[in-house]
Amino acid sequence: MTDIQNEELKGNDKQDAPSGFHPVYMVELLFDKCPEINHVRLQEALSRYTGQVRLTVKQQTAVTNSDKQPQETNSQDETHTAPEANAEMLVFYHLDHKVSFQEGDIPAQTCMLAATEMKDISRFAGALQQAWHWTEAEQAVRGATHSIRIHDMFTAAMPRKQRLGLFQKTLQAVLEVLPCEAMYWYGSDKLVEPAAYKQSQEREEHLYAAMNVRMYQAGGTEEQRELVMDTVGLSALGVPDVQCHFTGLDPDTVAQTLLGAAYYIFDQGDVLQDGQTLGSSGGRRWRCEHQAALIAPGRYVIDLDPGNTNEDSSLEPAQHNR
Repeated sequence: MTDIQNEELKGNDKQDAPSGFHPVYMVELLFDKCPEINHVRLQEALSRYTGQVRLTVKQQTAVTNSDKQPQETNSQDETHTAPEANAEMLVFYHLDHKVSFQEGDIPAQTCMLAATEMKDISRFAGALQQAWHWTEAEQAVRGATHSIRIHDMFTAAMPRKQRLGLFQKTLQAVLEVLPCEAMYWYGSDKLVEPAAYKQSQEREEHLYAAMNVRMYQAGGTEEQRELVMDTVGLSALGVPDVQCHFTGLDPDTVAQTLLGAAYYIFDQGDVLQDGQTLGSSGGRRWRCEHQAALIAPGRYVIDLDPGNTNEDSSLEPAQHNR
């Protein structure tokens, strides 16, 4: 368990918190050898998953800081890593998925950067600490030799469900042609096993990879630990994440409550009002309040207070497996 004192703490004033929205949504695929891309097979797979698509090859010439976060990137020319000589990136134009701008409609786009050699895995440190769902995550990361980053373009204005759905379908097409050992989701700071990801999409668990549930120790004694659990990933898509600071509760119960609330927020939007309460299967009432996140990344969240209440205003979010 990660100690919260080692994390960057944020203020508790919502006005001071950034939104956490990612105008560029990105996933990194990790491979145990340099992948070879069959363009014909890839375009055929993309067409089956996403509809009519045009695939173009462009020279990858820009150089940016590899540690730069995707939310800081708003140019299609920025590639986050130094490309090899004559490296090529692929751009997918999703002709059946239009995005409206003042100048007119353009197709949503996805960019697949050239494969780069893995030299530093420190960016995965936080994800490895919170990889409760995948015990072999560290082994997969350390065995990787190359990676490919995939990000969307000109899609920030799309509704979140449509945007994430198109990105997920694109990823499934890529994985069909380019099997990898691990996936790293920047929006949720989560390492995901590819086979588990495919299964989650078959079960329509849309947030399995796009969101992670984390747990940190905030203090207290061994007998009465103070814990903070939160979700990360919803804010990257434009709606608040959820957090809970508690003692004396079963973490699994809290995790299920956060998951249910997170899926409700993803489905319905930021509709919960401060002071409104959520109900869980155990009969506990969880009071909602918009706050700045206690734990990085900086963003605003809906804090769930597990104290009992007799308020009548309540919602019952569905339960989801982590």
